[in-house]
Amino acid sequence: MTHRAESIMVAVKAAVDGLLTTGGRVERSRVYSVADDGVPALTIEKGADDVIEGSQNIAFIDRLLTVKITAHIKTTGTYETDLNQIANEVYVAMMAADDLGLSFVQSVTPLGDDEPEANAANKDTGRMEMRFSIHYRHALKDPGS
Repeated sequence: MTHRAESIMVAVKAAVDGLLTTGGRVERSRVYSVADDGVPALTIEKGADDVIEGSQNIAFIDRLLTVKITAHIKTTGTYETDLNQIANEVYVAMMAADDLGLSFVQSVTPLGDDEPEANAANKDTGRMEMRFSIHYRHALKDPGS
């Protein structure tokens, strides 16, 4: 059975796929930077997957999964303005369903956004990371159920 963290990552990708600004340019866990001709775009990465202290019993355990969503842009305008627009769309998409459509997700909580950063080599490109905490539950002996 698939680890529930993987199911959450698939649901996050589905939630932010097709936004007005980034469209279908959503990738998981990229190693290389996004090409200038592929922006605006989003990349999604799995962060820490921490056990909530005191949540364990004989049947289940609760966890907090951090999800990092990074917006990548190339603009002729103000990169902060474009990144803020994408951040707004991501926030709305992530908070639309408090459980991401998954029965084992308890809640989605925004953790904040990093400051927008311009590419030192190309000031027309920028990026900004947004973080969310996903509270979920799985069986004590199997993180896939």
